[in-house]
Amino acid sequence: MAILPLKQTVTIKRKGETDRWGNVVTPDIEFTLKCRVDDGAKLTRRTSQQPGAVQTLSEEVVSSAQILFDKFADIHLTDEILYTDESGSTRVYLPINVNRVRGLNGKAVLTEVLV
Repeated sequence: MAILPLKQTVTIKRKGETDRWGNVVTPDIEFTLKCRVDDGAKLTRRTSQQPGAVQTLSEEVVSSAQILFDKFADIHLTDEILYTDESGSTRVYLPINVNRVRGLNGKAVLTEVLV
C-alpha cells in the first residue's frame, strides 16, 4: 500500500536502442504506472525601471510538475512521460530529476520525478 493516494496514471514511453548500423536491438517500450501528479504554471514578468511609461520587456511562462510513484519506479532521464489531466488535455513531460526516497531499512519508499 502506498504512503499517499495514487489517483492518477501516466504512460511512460522509452525509446529502444539501436546498434551502430541502425538495426533495432531493443524495441520501444510503453507502460502505465499509477502515480500522484502535482502540476502548475507560473508567469514571470520583467518590467522596465525607466521613469515615465512602465512597459513589459519580457515574459516567461514556467510549467513544472512533481510526479510521485510508489516504491521503486523504473524511470530513466531519457523517458517521455505522458499525463492526461481531468480536463482531458495531454501533456508530454521529460524528466529533469529522479529521486528515490528511502526508508530506514534502505528500501525505496517513493520515487519522485521532477519535470
